[in-house]
Amino acid sequence: MDYAPFDALGYGCKGTTATDKAGIPRCKTVFYLLARTGKLALMYSEDGRFVLRGVHPGMPTGVAEKKLQRRPVTGCYDGYRFATKAGFAVLWIYGRRGPGHIGLLVVHSPRLGVRNNPGVLDCIDS
Repeated sequence: MDYAPFDALGYGCKGTTATDKAGIPRCKTVFYLLARTGKLALMYSEDGRFVLRGVHPGMPTGVAEKKLQRRPVTGCYDGYRFATKAGFAVLWIYGRRGPGHIGLLVVHSPRLGVRNNPGVLDCIDS
C-alpha cells in the first residue's frame, strides 16, 4: 500500500530527526501532518504529560487497569483502544514479561480516509 506523504514535528528529540526514513518516531512526541493539506493525521507520544482517561505513558499497567476498569487487549499490540467521534486513541503497553507500564499514547484520525494514512503505526489501524 502506498501511504500519504507526511511532515513530522518532533519534541524531545535529543538532537535527532523526528522520524527515521520509514516514519518510525525517534522523539518523545511526534505530530504527523499530511504534507498535502497540513492536517493532523496522527499524534504519538511517550511523554507522561499527555493523559487519556486518567492514564498516561509511564503509568504501571496495574494502575491503568484500575483507572480504566478494564483489562488490556492483546494481539498485534498489548494495550487499550478507545473510539472517539473523530478517530481513536491507543494506550500501548510496554513489558510483556513482568508488570509492564503504559509506554505510549497514539491519537489517530482515520476520518481523513485510507489514502491519507501516514502508515507509520499500521498495527493500531487493524
